[in-house]
Amino acid sequence: MCSSDLREAVLQLEEELVSGDLDIPVYFAQENDELLELYDNLKSDGDSGTAAASAAAALMSGISNSGYQLIVNAPTPAPAKDQIVVSASGVLSGSSGEDQLPTILVVAHYDSGAAAPSLATGADSNGSGVSVLLELARMFSTLYSGSRTHPAYSLVFLLSGGGKLNYAGTKRWLEEHLDLDTTSELLSNVKYVLCLDTLGKDIPLKLHVSKPPKEGSDGAVFFENLRTVSANLFPSSPAPEMVHKKINLADDTLSWEHERFSIRRLPAFTLSHMGSPRNPERQTILDTTAAVSRDALQRNTRIVAEALACSLYPRMEKNKCTGELFSGSQEPKVASLDGWLSLVTSSPRHPSLLSQKNSDLVKSLTSALARYTHDVSSVVGNPDRREPEFVLYDTATATMNVYRVKPAIFDLLLSLVIAAYLGLLYLLLNNSSAVLLTLASLLKERKVEDMNGHSKSNGFKNGHAKLHAN
Repeated sequence: MCSSDLREAVLQLEEELVSGDLDIPVYFAQENDELLELYDNLKSDGDSGTAAASAAAALMSGISNSGYQLIVNAPTPAPAKDQIVVSASGVLSGSSGEDQLPTILVVAHYDSGAAAPSLATGADSNGSGVSVLLELARMFSTLYSGSRTHPAYSLVFLLSGGGKLNYAGTKRWLEEHLDLDTTSELLSNVKYVLCLDTLGKDIPLKLHVSKPPKEGSDGAVFFENLRTVSANLFPSSPAPEMVHKKINLADDTLSWEHERFSIRRLPAFTLSHMGSPRNPERQTILDTTAAVSRDALQRNTRIVAEALACSLYPRMEKNKCTGELFSGSQEPKVASLDGWLSLVTSSPRHPSLLSQKNSDLVKSLTSALARYTHDVSSVVGNPDRREPEFVLYDTATATMNVYRVKPAIFDLLLSLVIAAYLGLLYLLLNNSSAVLLTLASLLKERKVEDMNGHSKSNGFKNGHAKLHAN
């Protein structure tokens, strides 16, 4: 775990990288032993250079020390071949005999965002929302399978794509069911739409709305049920709050997913532990599974499930929604939630990594939804070719090779030595006759000196012999 100051610095850095225009590429790499060794070597080389006692010592240190050359082998990023966003929905049909069944939608976008696409795990944003949605589908499928517990209302679960692309997948899904498919009655009688976003931390919940619901409306009743269930089941935890923020159509991006439904005049709201949509924690490489509290995830799932149940069973609302339906063996399970979270965070979920037509992760999430719901269908969205709302690029990862090299001053010194050697050799070859004559004269002089020394030695010995004879 990193310190709070370091975490804040990384969040600020990511915000600058995502919002700013850069002329140079920026690469992220996960810390490992090789990178730590490289860092230590660079640090020690820098310390030794600054501690030099003189210019000559610094020069020698610069010559002897080694440097590093980093080369990235990757093509220039280009628009991806596939630019699609997939949204999958499943239905638990109500038991009412009416033609247009009252419907409640539960929505969560499954993609994530970060400055580095291949590190966008998005455990809390929005892996936690997807985990809660799938767990709710599992829990309510049991109630819908029993004849005595089958509610009259229909329950629709939507896993939307393109959440980090201004909720492009949700927009396309609404167009499919409200504009293109005129025979669809899925949204003909919507009670309300509940969007789940960032629910994995031990922070009080906020219900974000674009317009405060009128007293006695379905939205107002659901909010009161949330507060009542929270107070009854978890009295030590703060009750959920309502946060009102109008939709500003002049903004380039929407704040929350429920605004897509509110624009189409469907009553909707977003449940999240975050108070502001501009929170940098919503798009960061630091959003890993270690940052998600399993206990908070289970508690929030229980609160949402009980509040939804009160909407599905009007008799429970009359009893002030005590929150006792999903107790004991029926309550949300930590192991199940952890399994959903592991599934959704098994690979990075940046939109550019999920734009293929046969994304394995999208298939896995759709299969998980199909285990507990019926009439599962997918809606595929593509950006307008003339005025695209978004453009996804490829080359999310690259390989960096690190080479240990000598500094430029070492190359310069080596070049001077080689040049001096070649110059000397050139002079010798061009003046070979003079060189040979000089060497011959030197050898001749040496030979004469050796011969003179030999004669003097013999005369000394003869004189000694004559002295001995007297």
